[in-house]
Amino acid sequence: MRDANIAPLTAISAVLDHLDSLGVLFKSPGGITASHTVARAALDISIGPWFLLEPGIGERERVRRYMNLRLQSLKEQTQLETGAPNTSIRQHAEGRIALILGAARVHGFDVRRERDRYKPPHLGAQTPSTTSLAPEIVSPNVPALGALFWRLGSAVAHGQQHGLTMFFESIDQPVQATHGDAAAQMQASAKDTALRCGGAPLAAISMLQRLYAQYGWPTDRLKTAVSGVISTWQSVAEVRPPRVPDAFLAGGRTPHQR
Repeated sequence: MRDANIAPLTAISAVLDHLDSLGVLFKSPGGITASHTVARAALDISIGPWFLLEPGIGERERVRRYMNLRLQSLKEQTQLETGAPNTSIRQHAEGRIALILGAARVHGFDVRRERDRYKPPHLGAQTPSTTSLAPEIVSPNVPALGALFWRLGSAVAHGQQHGLTMFFESIDQPVQATHGDAAAQMQASAKDTALRCGGAPLAAISMLQRLYAQYGWPTDRLKTAVSGVISTWQSVAEVRPPRVPDAFLAGGRTPHQR
């Protein structure tokens, strides 16, 4: 149980690091597309600790979720060295997986394995996908918002055409007569960037609210920081309430619903 409570701290540190880097990109003359990939990563990383820190789920369920996240990580670790069948890295990870599954059975957890050898074993239900949790961490009352943030960021991160063409803007040059080509340049306004990258700060806020609640920390300074972040984002993105969930401004929390 102790590990399940401590584990989120490393991921939370990574989220804050990404937000710091996002601030650097926002102030730099370049980094137009990089800001979107970093924002997408911050949203992605936030989901793990947010899911693990859900209030009211009970110690056993929290341990189960933590073990499933650990099994996912260990399974990825076994695939780091694909050229050799049996390496020290793979042996270590597979040994840890075996220990977790053995202990889980002793404690009455339902251990399940997938037919796909690339998927990790899991205790009980599988961990929900990032795609399914993104709407809940960003705005459970407006689920399309979180999904939109995630998909826009993913489109840019994967270099998909519809993601990159968001940054194209035509310039005042005549269309090339022979082939009909039109000149364009890549750019983004502060408003557009704030709108597309909004999932990062909103997800981080949800994550930190659950962290403070779980640890019993005073929330006065957090509420002040949240209010500043939300008001700045609303101003730059030209978004006004009630488009931003009241829970963010009030420091409330919405449990994950199964």
